[in-house]
Amino acid sequence: MKKKTIYVSGLLNFETILDVKSFPINYFPIDYPFFGISSSVSGTAYNISKALTTLGDKILLSSHVGDDLLGQTIINEVKKAKIDVSNIKKDLEATPNTVVLVDAYKNAQTYCDLKNVQDIESKFEEEKDKIEASDLVVLCNSNFNRPLLEKAKELNKIIATDVHIIGDVEDPFNSDFMKYSDILFLSKRGIENYNYEDFLISLYERYHNKLIVLGEGRDGAMILDSTKRIIYHIDAITLREIVNTVGSRDALFSSFIHFYLKGIDSLEALKLAEIFTSYKLGSNGSAEGFLKEANVKTLRKTTSFATYEIKKF
Repeated sequence: MKKKTIYVSGLLNFETILDVKSFPINYFPIDYPFFGISSSVSGTAYNISKALTTLGDKILLSSHVGDDLLGQTIINEVKKAKIDVSNIKKDLEATPNTVVLVDAYKNAQTYCDLKNVQDIESKFEEEKDKIEASDLVVLCNSNFNRPLLEKAKELNKIIATDVHIIGDVEDPFNSDFMKYSDILFLSKRGIENYNYEDFLISLYERYHNKLIVLGEGRDGAMILDSTKRIIYHIDAITLREIVNTVGSRDALFSSFIHFYLKGIDSLEALKLAEIFTSYKLGSNGSAEGFLKEANVKTLRKTTSFATYEIKKF
């Protein structure tokens, strides 16, 4: 089967992960966490692009970095991942930088310095050819992608996005992304006080997305399929010892759209994505531990899922 071409536009940043004993952290002047600090290239656009490349898709990556050491480091790593860097612009004042603290229970606390990335906009005229050449368009919820949303929809492209954490259906920052997305991902964080399936239905009634996936972390995932008019939940699985949960949502999102785009049923695509994600959690770093498609399918033969039909609507 011919490779699918996926346009990915989103954040690139440099990431440092620091292992800490517990939260909260009490003050002390210095600590020596031997092999407890690791640095790598990250950001939703890189995590998604690398995951999809590993699975066998062709990626058209668009992003913004600074003309600095970290920006060049990111470009070099993207090249190593066999992803085209020609559409990474060095137009930021400085490259976004992230520090993630992870405790012994794998709870993560993230500090993300976006620099001035939220103040710029991508130009559709510069992105048009790549968007037209794609089978699916991933527009991460960065401000610079807002001008691309309506234009991609006018080109009848399938749009996928992950809004991560939202507070309600009318979330002002993410409403545009939810409005134009055919495939919408979000986290349970921020909506813990809602009934999840009712919240997903409220999202669908407001934005009419084809598919909505709720990442529930260690509890699994939930999917609303508007074609079937049904909501399913699957329990999480554990394929190997969890080392780090950072980047798990990008892994779930990437692998789901990969398998769904190949014509696989939405519920089965979510199960394959859960396998991809569970295996990834055994590695340290947001963009490490990715399986190839054949490996995921092999693991699927021996992996069973607790699956629940939650609600018809």
